[in-house]
Amino acid sequence: MIIFSKIKAGALQFVLFIGTIIVLLLFAFILINQSHSLFEKQTDIMVDLVRASDNALIESFSMTVQEGNGVDLAGNQGLGIRSNVNKEYWGLLEKRNSVSKKGKLQFEKSAFVGYKNPDLPALYLRDDNRPMVIVGDAKISGDAYLPERGIKIGNIQGHGYARPQLVYGNIHQSEAQLTELCSNVDQQLKLMTGSMYRPKGNSVTLKQGLMVKNSFKEETIVVQGSDYLDLDRVTLIGNVVVWAMDKIHVRATSQLRDVILVAPQIEIEQGTRGAFQAIASERIVVGKGSNLEYPTLLAVHEKNGSDQTVNTLRDSVIAIESGSSIAGAIIYSNKGKSKGMPKYIGIDREATIIGEVYCDQALELKGNIYGSVTTGSFISFENGNTYLNHLFNGTINSELLPDEYCGLVYDCETTNGIAKWLY
Repeated sequence: MIIFSKIKAGALQFVLFIGTIIVLLLFAFILINQSHSLFEKQTDIMVDLVRASDNALIESFSMTVQEGNGVDLAGNQGLGIRSNVNKEYWGLLEKRNSVSKKGKLQFEKSAFVGYKNPDLPALYLRDDNRPMVIVGDAKISGDAYLPERGIKIGNIQGHGYARPQLVYGNIHQSEAQLTELCSNVDQQLKLMTGSMYRPKGNSVTLKQGLMVKNSFKEETIVVQGSDYLDLDRVTLIGNVVVWAMDKIHVRATSQLRDVILVAPQIEIEQGTRGAFQAIASERIVVGKGSNLEYPTLLAVHEKNGSDQTVNTLRDSVIAIESGSSIAGAIIYSNKGKSKGMPKYIGIDREATIIGEVYCDQALELKGNIYGSVTTGSFISFENGNTYLNHLFNGTINSELLPDEYCGLVYDCETTNGIAKWLY
């Protein structure tokens, strides 16, 4: 005998509820699985885009890239990715930007680029029909390009030359003209030190404690003043230009990285740390114990270069005071011919430059340069006397320049290395 009984409505609702939950969980699992698969595919594509951007930027070194006109690179191992590389100048540093695209996805990467020379000489001294004189504890390690009249031992205030060799490397003959900097760099230097130069971008007002961090993907931010700017307790990072009509004073309390400073005179207080470009038309002073990291660039280009370049005050145009360390390049450009005592770059005792010094006038070197010097002449001041074309106690060693260093580009060369990846 079969007995039929009624099932309560509440039980049926519970069964339906459980069934609905199971269906929703199944749909959620399928959706998560599909999303995960899509995410993995997009991740793989982004990895390919990153690699393509890196490869395109490096590949562009073998191509002619004009400022304002990018170059397209296709292929990328059949992945359907297209890349474009363009260049522009950030101060005196060339900046290349690589953009890789696939469908709606894209990746952009930028870098400062320069010239990597495995055979960079220790010294190139212009031939002005007089020999170079080496005195004291001076030392040249690496290849040297010297005047036809060569190099000889001298004596300053009773100090002779202390070493058995004059040059610890091969000696070649130099020319009467220095190798010119890349024409684009030279034009940038003249433009930014000209009286008509005004930086373009969004202006902000300088105040104590100002903090600006600006990506190179955004529009430039300009901190400017009519005469004098005192950078005290400020943090400026990235795509920022600081401009003044008279002078910029950088305090040790400031943090500057990758920014550009432009003024006739720039004074960097002792103990300052950072990495930036300082571009002036009159003078730059780096105070004692400062540490300016790679790729720092200090440059002075005097306005309206005259054939009467005379330094009556004996003040160096670029002064690197004792105990300071600078990784990057130092440039002094003045096409005028000197009459009397030339203007000069002064590098004090125990100051160290890791990189390059380019000076078409004179260099007083008492410290150390781990890299390369290109100069019109040397000069030394001792006890009120001036010694032309004398290197006294300073050292130049190209063998201690890091292999990764990418530096100045000269007219006969092209960029071939990454100086620094940007953000």
